[in-house]
Amino acid sequence: MKNLLLLLAMLIFSSTVFSQLYVQPNGSTDSYVYVKDEVLFVEDDVNLEVNTNVATTKASIYLREGSQLIQGSGATLNSGDGYISIYQTIDSTSNYHYNFWHSPVGNQDLAGSGNVNAGVSRLYDVNDVTDSDQVATTPGSNGSSTTDPITVSTRWIYTRTSSPANEQEGNYIHVGPNDNIPTGYGFTMKGVSNGAISQSQEYDFRGRPNNGTITVPVNSGTQWTLSGNPYPSALDLKLFFADNTANGLTGILFWDEPKKNEFTHQYSGKSGGYGVWIPGPDNTLDDPGFYVAPPFKNYSANGGLGGDSGTGNVTDVDRRYSPVGQGFVLRTINASADNIVLQNDQRIFKKIGEVSEIRIQEDNEGPTERSSFNSDAFVVITPQIRINMVFNDSFARQLLLAFHDESTDGYDVGLDAHHPMDSGGAEAYYLIEENEEMEPFVIQTRPYADYKQIPIGFSLDAQTKITINTIDIQNFERDTYFWDSVNDTYKKLSIHPSEFIDTGILLPAGVYEDRFFIVFKERRQLLEESEGTKAIDIAKASVDFFQNNPYQQMEVSNPEGYDIKSAAVYDMTGKLVATKHNVGTVSNFNIPTSNLADGVYLVKLTTIENINIDFKTIIQNN
Repeated sequence: MKNLLLLLAMLIFSSTVFSQLYVQPNGSTDSYVYVKDEVLFVEDDVNLEVNTNVATTKASIYLREGSQLIQGSGATLNSGDGYISIYQTIDSTSNYHYNFWHSPVGNQDLAGSGNVNAGVSRLYDVNDVTDSDQVATTPGSNGSSTTDPITVSTRWIYTRTSSPANEQEGNYIHVGPNDNIPTGYGFTMKGVSNGAISQSQEYDFRGRPNNGTITVPVNSGTQWTLSGNPYPSALDLKLFFADNTANGLTGILFWDEPKKNEFTHQYSGKSGGYGVWIPGPDNTLDDPGFYVAPPFKNYSANGGLGGDSGTGNVTDVDRRYSPVGQGFVLRTINASADNIVLQNDQRIFKKIGEVSEIRIQEDNEGPTERSSFNSDAFVVITPQIRINMVFNDSFARQLLLAFHDESTDGYDVGLDAHHPMDSGGAEAYYLIEENEEMEPFVIQTRPYADYKQIPIGFSLDAQTKITINTIDIQNFERDTYFWDSVNDTYKKLSIHPSEFIDTGILLPAGVYEDRFFIVFKERRQLLEESEGTKAIDIAKASVDFFQNNPYQQMEVSNPEGYDIKSAAVYDMTGKLVATKHNVGTVSNFNIPTSNLADGVYLVKLTTIENINIDFKTIIQNN
């Protein structure tokens, strides 16, 4: 059997760069490129001819052990009826739980060249390192991991074009077993399992590799579109986001749900939700951006399991680098229709372990601190505090507050993330002004100031107990409080992460948007500081200084009778050159200056209230 391992070695281990790659069988012998733990880079197009001689080596390129294909700036479209094979694994899935996908390949039989539609036919069940069988399908509700090959249910395969930002069923388009998902669009699919259990599942994507510029149309207004990473390589979402802010992109949403329970197809028995990612400020090379986990199962304030829905204690992940096959939702807002653009210069070679997993991993050990990110180069710089608003000891909404000098108190694209408002029953959110309206946000970035009062809103369908869990504090050492302005009570947030704070709040059903705030100083302290500043300003305005050079003395007028305990004169080096103590409340007094050299001096009066009054003067004795 002939293969291209020698060619591969030339490609990877020398400085040679191929402008294009063409792989075809040699008569009765199959030919293929096998890539192990490396990146295969092709500047221009890939032209593949299907292998037909041996059933177990039909693919033209095998990408194994995290290998990926990246293509450059060449304008030629990929072509041929051959295909690549690239693996992706879901660590936890079942017949009952959704995953969001985007196929990195299209059906090579649908067109002569270019990116082509995809569907469930692109999924294969792995037998051996080069041998896979196309998955079987069923229109029934449940797939199966025990059949050979595995069986995928087409009942749950949907895509979603640009549509209003909600989870109405009418926003989704049933795809079923058909290969009619255009490149740029993701799809939903439930996993496979042996009954009501969760398990790992490895899929083999086979087809023509997607490449080049891919456009995703989005309508005017606020829209959600199911898209994803369309390439057989990782995607740098910071680059993707930066390229599309002008096209209306405001956030990226990741679907997740608890996959260790809730084995039902009934929506009423499930508690999935959307995590939200934005790029945040660029602080370090591997800055992961800002991400908050979705709302599902949480642990109660006493450490036990909460109810069957809500936000969970899950391992926080770096969402910046989207792995092969990952689907996600684009949140856009436009005055008119536009296109979101994916392109080759947003691609990057990052393997699982260096990028996020397809989904979040649940943590069964109870509340823990936020995990560190995988990149050794990653260092948190942006000050931030991450909290969970826990409802009825059952579920929560995670909120992230960050501080950056380049942000504003209003909405900043890429620094603030709109709230998905998808947990139901109870919600917590930041309120930020956008287009002269106060809107709900789940991530907020502000410039820090001691006096800031950052409003938090609650929307409750029923009477609800609210508890706060500080999940994480990064590079932020200021005291932080949760302030109930009606009861004038303060609960300190800036404690050790993972300690629960009993706020003592039991709120009736309703919407609360002008009562609760995150603050950094108590109101009493701010008032005292404000009064102190005011007193200093009044004192400075009341006391008058005059340097009487002919009489070689400084004359001080104190008409309000401030009780002055000291008066001092300093030269510009900071040396004390004259002083008077216990001046008292006299309305006028003098400080001799005949022994002082000509120059600029600082005069400082200190009252018994420790109010300091400063004045600069020029002394000229000659």
